[in-house]
Amino acid sequence: MDAHPVDLDSPFATRPFLIRLGAGILILNLFVILMAVVSLRQSWRNHQERAIVTGQNLAQVLDRYVADTFSRADVAVWAVKDEVERSAANPKGGRRDLDAFIRRQHERVPGLLALRTTDATGMIDHGSGLGGGTRVSVADREHFIQLRDIPEAGVVISKPIFGRLTGTWVIILARRLERPDHSFAGMVHAVIALDQFSQAFSSLDVGPHGSVALRNLELELIARHPEPVAAGTGVGQKVISSEFSAFAQSGRSTGIYRARTPFDHVQRTFAIRRVTGQPFFVLVGLAEQDYLAGWWREAVQELTEVALFTCLTLVASWLMHRAWRRQQVVHENLRNLLTEVKTLGGMLPICSHCKKIRDDKGYWNQIETYLNEHTDAEFTHGICPECAKEVFPRSSGKHPAI
Repeated sequence: MDAHPVDLDSPFATRPFLIRLGAGILILNLFVILMAVVSLRQSWRNHQERAIVTGQNLAQVLDRYVADTFSRADVAVWAVKDEVERSAANPKGGRRDLDAFIRRQHERVPGLLALRTTDATGMIDHGSGLGGGTRVSVADREHFIQLRDIPEAGVVISKPIFGRLTGTWVIILARRLERPDHSFAGMVHAVIALDQFSQAFSSLDVGPHGSVALRNLELELIARHPEPVAAGTGVGQKVISSEFSAFAQSGRSTGIYRARTPFDHVQRTFAIRRVTGQPFFVLVGLAEQDYLAGWWREAVQELTEVALFTCLTLVASWLMHRAWRRQQVVHENLRNLLTEVKTLGGMLPICSHCKKIRDDKGYWNQIETYLNEHTDAEFTHGICPECAKEVFPRSSGKHPAI
C-alpha cells in the first residue's frame, strides 16, 4: 500500500495561514465590539426615552395642580366680589357679616393663605386673618394699580412679592371691585403662599439631582425644588438657560429640551408645559447622572465582557500561532529528510572503476564519505571473500578475520 504524500504547501504550513488567522481574530473582535456599541446605544436611547416620558407625566401632574390651585382661588375671589358688589347698595350690612362670609369662602379653599378686600384707596378693610384695627395699604402694588386703571383687566395675577402682613413670599390673584356706576371701588384678592408649591414639588420623585420649577410668563422664578440658593432668595430671578428662553419665545405649550442648569451646572433633560389657563410654566428636570446611572453600570459590564472576550481570542490566537510554529519545525525537518531521500534515490554519478561518487560541486568522494554526509548510516570496514583471494593470494583460502 502506497503511503499518502505529505502536502507541504497546505495553508496550515504556509504564511497565509497566519494572515487569515489574524484577519479572522480581528474581524471577530470588531464584530463583538460593534454589537456591544449598538446594544449600549440602544440602551442609552431607552433610558433617555424613559426619562422623557417620566418628565412629561410629572409636568402634566403639576400642570393640573397649579391650574387647580389658581382656579379654586379665582372661584373664591369671584364669590367675594359678587357678595361685595351685591351688598354695595346696602352698606348697613356691617363689617362682621362680610368678614364671616370671606372666612367661609377661605375655608373652602385650604390652599389660600388669605382672602381679602381693599377699598378704592388700596387700604385692606375686610378679609380672613385680620386682627382688629389692622390697617395696611397696598395702593403701591402693581396688581392694584392695574385693576384701578384698567377696568377690563379681569383677573390679575401678580409677580412674586413679599407679603406685608404674612411676612412670606406670596402671589396675589385679584379682581376689580366696582360700584353700581362701574367706578372703581377697590379689589378682592387671594393670597397664595409660594412655599406650598415648593412643598408639593419636594414630594415628587425626580432623583437626587432632579429639579422642579414654576415660572411666570416673564420667566421669573416662582418656586423651585431644590432651592437654587438660600431659602427664598431665588424668587423672582431670571437666570435661565438659552434653551428655555428659546422655548418660551416659540409659543408652544409643551416641549422637551436638554440643558445645563445655570444654578448648579447639572445637565438635565427638561419637560416643560404652559400651565392650562394660567400665566405660568412648569419645568421638570431629570439629571442625566441619575437616570443614566443604570446605563453606566450596563456599559461597564458590557465593556468588561468585551475586553475579556478580546483577551481570550488573543490568547487563543497566540496558542494557535505557537502550534503553527511547532508544526512548521516538524514540516521543515520532514522537508529536509525528504530532500535527502530524494537525492539518494535519484541518479548518482559513480566511478565504474573506483566506485567514487561525484557530489553537486563536482568533487569525487569515497562512497562511505558521501553516504555519511547524506544519511545517518555509519560504516565499519572489512573485506569480502572475493577481494581477499585477490588481495591475499597466498592465504590458501584462509581468510583474515573480518
